[in-house]
Amino acid sequence: MRSSNRRKQQSGATIIEFTLSLAFLVPLLIGTFVFGFRLVQEQQINQITRDLAHMYSRGNFEPNIQGPAAESVSLAGQFGLTATGNAALIFSTITLATTADCQAFNGTNTCANLGKPVFLEQIGIGNVTANASAFGTPVSGGGTLPATSPALTGIADYTTTAATLTPYNQGGSSWALANGFANLVTLNAGQVVYLVEMFNHTPALNVGGITGQPLIYSRAVF
Repeated sequence: MRSSNRRKQQSGATIIEFTLSLAFLVPLLIGTFVFGFRLVQEQQINQITRDLAHMYSRGNFEPNIQGPAAESVSLAGQFGLTATGNAALIFSTITLATTADCQAFNGTNTCANLGKPVFLEQIGIGNVTANASAFGTPVSGGGTLPATSPALTGIADYTTTAATLTPYNQGGSSWALANGFANLVTLNAGQVVYLVEMFNHTPALNVGGITGQPLIYSRAVF
C-alpha cells in the first residue's frame, strides 16, 4: 500500500511539473516557429529589394510609374502590396546639392540645401499611407499617378518628382534627406544613388510580448 501511494504521489508530482514546464515550452515553441517564418520572409524581401534597386539604378523600368509598379507587383505582390495591404515599396533617387547646383538655381554660391543629400525623385508603391521612407518624404512636385492597368488595381502609387533644380531650394529643406542617410552613404559631387526600401507588416506572425514588432524592413542602395 505504501509503495502504491508513493507511486501515485510521484505520478502526480510529474504531471504538475510537466504542466508547469508547458508554460515555458509552449511560448518558446511558438516563438521559434514565428521567428523561423519571419526569417524566411526577411530573406525573400531582402532579395526583392536588391533586385528592384538594381533594376531602378539601371533604368530598366518604363519611363513612368507603371514600370516600377508592375515590376513591384510581379516580385512582391504576395506580401499584400496594395493600397490598404501590409506592404509598401519606396523608390528614391538621391544626389548631393553642390555649389554648382546653387549657381545654376539662383546665381549664387549658396542655397537652402547646399551640401545636403536631396531627393530628385521618390515613388511609392503599395500602402504608402502607413509607410514612409526612413529618410523622409519630399513635398510633391509631380502629384499622384493612380494605377490604370487592370493588373495594378488597388495599388496606391505616388510620385514626387522634382522640377529642374528645385530640390536645392524648394520649400527650404523639404527635399533634403534625414541626417541618418549620411551614415548610410557618403555622397560625392555629381554622384546619384538609387535607394529602394520595402516595408512588410506581419500581423499573422506575431505573438504579443514574445516576438516583438511585427514588421520587416529592408533597403538596398545602388
